[in-house]
Amino acid sequence: MIKKITPLLAVICLILNSCTTDIEVNTPALQATIDGKLFKPDIKKAIIHDDGTLVIIGNTDTESISFTTSSTNVGTYKIGQQAINEVSFKNDNSKFISENGISNGEIVITEIHNNLVSGNFYFQDLKSSNGKSMSFQNGWFYRLPIENFVPEIEEPEQEEVVITVDDEEEEEINPCLLNASLTASINGVEMITDDHDAIPFGVNTPSILIKASNETEEITLVFPIVVTVGEHSLTGSGAYSASYSYNNDKASAISGKLTIASHDTESKCISGSFEFTTTSGVTVTKGLFDYGY
Repeated sequence: MIKKITPLLAVICLILNSCTTDIEVNTPALQATIDGKLFKPDIKKAIIHDDGTLVIIGNTDTESISFTTSSTNVGTYKIGQQAINEVSFKNDNSKFISENGISNGEIVITEIHNNLVSGNFYFQDLKSSNGKSMSFQNGWFYRLPIENFVPEIEEPEQEEVVITVDDEEEEEINPCLLNASLTASINGVEMITDDHDAIPFGVNTPSILIKASNETEEITLVFPIVVTVGEHSLTGSGAYSASYSYNNDKASAISGKLTIASHDTESKCISGSFEFTTTSGVTVTKGLFDYGY
């Protein structure tokens, strides 16, 4: 009897092991071997820029990697063939970068699906300023959500202003900026935000980034600054995109819709509603916003 049960248990173990592997693999991941040591960043991102370039970034507390391809098309991008296919790696001591004619390697995008990018890479002879070299082997990235690039906006330094009788009348602040609001339901639970930003960015095709957050959650919406009243499809990147993050774990939208109810380009006031589903399975519904920019 024992001899008959043992093979059955072995089969069950194999099935369980297979399921466990699938669960691990189905989460966004980025890793590589650096001179024989495993590099597995906690933070990993795939960011698309206005010109179509894709930048993949991975960070730990002490190390970071960044590599760029000229597009998001499936295919192979070799170092040195195009100047834009560049690589950099930083740690506490040095910065290593790819050099044309010296460094070797390639980035292979194997799949783009539901705004998620997967692929593999290797790099040889990245150089530091002091002549040291570094190599990456067995590198791969899996289902990284693609998000739009948004430039960081530096806050202007506060300067003391002395008001005199000759000063011109102080510029009136847009009331839509003062009364900005955004609410939504996250998997059926109401989300109330208390920190709001609306950031115009881009030159050739300007857009607006709307950001709303509380202590643990954040919602972002991106759309063209010339957006018109009506319904627009949402994805994780591109002209109309959205994302939701919980405790800094960000997930881009797979699908959804943004409905602009009103947009006054003179007063720069805009309001509307939204809903979307993210790559992590979060459902955002009953979204409402009223902003100035």
